[in-house]
Amino acid sequence: MPLTEEERRLRRMASNRLSARRSRAKRQQQGMDLAAYAAQLAVNNDAMRATTGVVRQNYDLVEQANRVLEADARHLYSELERRNAQLRLLGQITRVPMDVPDIPAHLTQLYGGLQEPLPPPAPPLSYSSLPLLPPSLSLPPPNLSLPLPLDIEIEMLFQPEPGQSDDVMDDAASLPWL
Repeated sequence: MPLTEEERRLRRMASNRLSARRSRAKRQQQGMDLAAYAAQLAVNNDAMRATTGVVRQNYDLVEQANRVLEADARHLYSELERRNAQLRLLGQITRVPMDVPDIPAHLTQLYGGLQEPLPPPAPPLSYSSLPLLPPSLSLPPPNLSLPLPLDIEIEMLFQPEPGQSDDVMDDAASLPWL
């Protein structure tokens, strides 16, 4: 049976009310979903900020450790340069050829680039180039194990023995190894 105009209008109004109710419920659900998503993003942001702070602190600690290690490496490099120079000097003083290896170039570039360069090492002495010493002034065999630091040993070579004056050291017979 055909519907009258009034019935159609009432059905349409009921359908519109139902559609409006569904639309409001859907909009309310979307708002709640967006609020939950915003809350989750806020929690994630807080967690990232905390993680970023920890990472930044770790980064700062690593940077500080790297600066300390770099300073230590530079100190060790300069100490190696100093010890090599002492060995070369000791070799020249005692006229015993010393094979002191050069510091590798990559270490010089990393740790020694800004420092004043050392003079070029003296060419190694060979036994054939050494002048012959009289038997009374023969040198002792080289002591390859140095128990004291090199600078102390060199200093000891040039100090008079206890109870003697400095002019006694000019006499070759008073040297400790003779």
